[in-house]
Amino acid sequence: MSWNPQALDPEYPFDLFAPKFQLSKTQTALLVIDMQVEYLEITVDSPVGQQHPAIRNYFNNRVQSTVIPNTVKLINAFQDRKLRTVYTRNGCMTSTGEEMSPRLRALNNPPKLWRGTPRYEIADVFAPRPEDLVIDKLTSGGFTHSQLDHALHNYNITDVVIVGLFADMCVFGTARAAAELGYNTLIAEDCTATNTQRAHDEAMLMHARRFGRVATADDVINEL
Repeated sequence: MSWNPQALDPEYPFDLFAPKFQLSKTQTALLVIDMQVEYLEITVDSPVGQQHPAIRNYFNNRVQSTVIPNTVKLINAFQDRKLRTVYTRNGCMTSTGEEMSPRLRALNNPPKLWRGTPRYEIADVFAPRPEDLVIDKLTSGGFTHSQLDHALHNYNITDVVIVGLFADMCVFGTARAAAELGYNTLIAEDCTATNTQRAHDEAMLMHARRFGRVATADDVINEL
């Protein structure tokens, strides 16, 4: 069933402000945001896992039951249609993490996730192909100080479908930047997650009100 922003915010004038577009069948790319080994599970020994077991259970269940299968389905659909898939990875470039902003460094201190370590890699279930671009970033947004916009322009991309983790951080940050840069931007809401359902829905609403569309993986596949 399609995701309906009006059901969550019935008083908002979506008819006036929500962007309206159809995905191009030839110029749409799939952006897979930070689907790395580290981010696909909240572990028991992590701060969140120790202090917020309910969040751990919610997040891990959603990722396993919803996000992973729908994302794999969407990746396969894009490949079947010969459409571009681009991946991002987030983390330190070095073992010290001093190159990251203080805000992000505080979330990874001492650094446990940097380029070249096993948990930095994109999870095998999503398996980028040799022809798939992988963008490494030091920031939440995929476009900040990266080659992403440059590459998408060279690929002649006008529309982007965004999936990945986390819904209210790197996914929403990338989606908003994409909209500001002129891309028609759609978030596949059942291909993303964050710590709570409320935070997920709020991020989706922020996007749907002004910046782009929110739909399901099946909606995207049917449209393409």
